[in-house]
Amino acid sequence: MKNLEEKFQAMLSCVNLLKENLNISQIEALTETFDNLETGKIKVEEGAPDEATVQQLSAAYQALNYEDWSGKLKGEVFTYLSLKAISDDGLDANSMPTPIIISTVIAMMMDKMLPKQEMKLLDPAIGSGSLVYSVVEQLKQSNHSKNFFQIAGIDHNEDLLSLADVGAHVRHNEVELAHQDAILPWILDQPDVVVSDLPIGYYPLDDNVKNFDLRANEGHSFAHFVYLEQIVKNLKENGWGFLIVPKSMLTGPAASEVMSWMTKKVYLRAIVELPDKLFKQQAFAKSILVFQNHGQNSQASEVLLSKLTQLDETALFRFNESLDKWYTKFNKR
Repeated sequence: MKNLEEKFQAMLSCVNLLKENLNISQIEALTETFDNLETGKIKVEEGAPDEATVQQLSAAYQALNYEDWSGKLKGEVFTYLSLKAISDDGLDANSMPTPIIISTVIAMMMDKMLPKQEMKLLDPAIGSGSLVYSVVEQLKQSNHSKNFFQIAGIDHNEDLLSLADVGAHVRHNEVELAHQDAILPWILDQPDVVVSDLPIGYYPLDDNVKNFDLRANEGHSFAHFVYLEQIVKNLKENGWGFLIVPKSMLTGPAASEVMSWMTKKVYLRAIVELPDKLFKQQAFAKSILVFQNHGQNSQASEVLLSKLTQLDETALFRFNESLDKWYTKFNKR
């Protein structure tokens, strides 16, 4: 941890130096810093950054010994710097990276539920990419470094897509990114798997969702409702969804409407409540929702229902045991 903190602070100094000299946002400075380090060349356009700053950056980059960092260390430092940049630039809470421990739970379920074959994985609210990259990295570790996934992502924020692009290179991943409103028809191919931390709040463009089943009858619709519907519409047959959703979406006043709609469209596979203490307020608590699209190779099964009160090693071990039991029944259908 000490090494991670030291690398974080050293890299942050480089980011801040570039930000101040170019008078750009923290996200832009972070993106350009990692671009410089990955290419081994400091980008200069129309004399900016100035010569003095270039010399300072050259010395600072050399002191980092970046080329000796492991891929894991690069990814961790980039994730924490992304979190700070998103916060400092004043982006909303939906833009914040998903905690890595949540990606661990999703990776455990994906490793058990999905076939070991090449699949396209897409996040329609990819942001900085930390969720999907963390999930894929953990799955690679549990499958002898074998990567089964072609990664793709959609986001309406160009700055976040820049972070996602750099984050992929840092982790030696290839990614296909699209800059668009994910509620509009997707310009990317249909995915086999969707992994996403759904945006929470209201979707402001009412005309875009006028044909959605889960739209509001009056006023703006919930973004997480219409994102869910759009994901189901775009999944391949037999495709899987692993979504982080507001707990209230599954247990609150609107839960009956959402669950009734889902049971007609997909097969529910799992609902896992995440620990309340992960979230600042109870109202912001989340769950993991897992489902499989209809198709020739899918059918109804018992739903895995689990509530995690904490996410330590013991809790994850017990969750894995319940996952194993569910998987055994699932395969006896």
